[in-house]
Amino acid sequence: MVIINSFKQYIGLPREIYILAIQRFVNSLGGFVYAFLALFLSERLGFEKDVIGVFMLVCSLVGIPGSLISGHLVDKCNRKTILLVSRTLSALVFIVCGFLGNSIVIPYLLIASSFISSFSGPASGAMTADLTTPENRKQSFSLLYLGMNIGLAFGFTIAAYLFKNYTQWIFWGDGLTSLLSLLLVVFYIKDTRPTKNEIKKINDSDRVGEKEEKGSIINALLKRPYLLGFVLISSVIGFVYNQHGFIMPFHLIELFPENGEKYFGNVMAINTIIVVVLTPVIMHITRKIKPVVNVAIASLTYIIGFGMMGIVNELWVFFVAVFIWTTGEIIATTNTGVYISNHSPVNHRGRFNSIIGMIQAAGRSAAPYFMGMYLVSHSSSQGWILTAFVGIIAFILLCILFLSEKHHYNKA
Repeated sequence: MVIINSFKQYIGLPREIYILAIQRFVNSLGGFVYAFLALFLSERLGFEKDVIGVFMLVCSLVGIPGSLISGHLVDKCNRKTILLVSRTLSALVFIVCGFLGNSIVIPYLLIASSFISSFSGPASGAMTADLTTPENRKQSFSLLYLGMNIGLAFGFTIAAYLFKNYTQWIFWGDGLTSLLSLLLVVFYIKDTRPTKNEIKKINDSDRVGEKEEKGSIINALLKRPYLLGFVLISSVIGFVYNQHGFIMPFHLIELFPENGEKYFGNVMAINTIIVVVLTPVIMHITRKIKPVVNVAIASLTYIIGFGMMGIVNELWVFFVAVFIWTTGEIIATTNTGVYISNHSPVNHRGRFNSIIGMIQAAGRSAAPYFMGMYLVSHSSSQGWILTAFVGIIAFILLCILFLSEKHHYNKA
């Protein structure tokens, strides 16, 4: 009964949300490049772990100016056009990389692709917020996340095979599926930037956090201290979560030199299958829990799931742990987006998404950089223990934020 009811939550969502869910499925079906990027740089180009960490940091840093520029443009111009141009150019760069073999030029092109694709983030986030309301936002974010992971469930398995035998198709497959998925946006999604009448309706509603905000973006952010606190903590959680894509492939290859790449692909395939099967159920069970509390629960699963991989160096641990931390991934991904959208003023959605995305990216980009330096002189097991410790800090901070926010609104 719970399973049936969990799928009923997706009935009656905006038509565009269903289209975007299909679009994300197709795009993720070929999401090969970043899934195996660390291994490509290590196994094909011979980069050391610390160098890989620096490279991945640079990829994230170049996205900051692109995201900031895009945030301003998204609030002033056609959001759909910005999304299409950014992702089309990024896909074309991937296709070019496929023709270059193991050339040292590829990392530089991937940095360029990261800059270009960063323009799509604020546009995508703002469009999703435009198309949803607080009443259907959790379900909508959940469905989009589900669509993406159904694609990844197939994509990781395919990517593991391609990386081993036909590395160039890692790039070609990613680029071609990206272009194919964008056709759905071209033909079925209109620009979503709110009209004056739509802004007025929000101003006259009880959607306090989304009401139009006069003045600068800085002023609007400072009026939302709990949102700022939440975003800063979520960047720490991003640091923790991103270690699964950095430490894990190296750890598995250390333990199983002959089959490490295959095992990593298997673990990530299981990760996406769990997401596909359990997302509706978990979202149904946690639907009445506040987003901040849900994210705190997610951080606990990271502490347990990642921590156990640092304690026991056996293959079965990776396959047990993936069930634990994937549950947290499901909860954190959907609830983080919901909390941010519910607290972003309608006329600043693009800029809020860009600045918030920049703060969150800082945590994600720091993950490979600092961990890469740490792993030069420490084992992968020690890297997992450090990751769990950072997760504990994030959990404590979320508890403090929740209690503080609860006290503030009870007092008001």
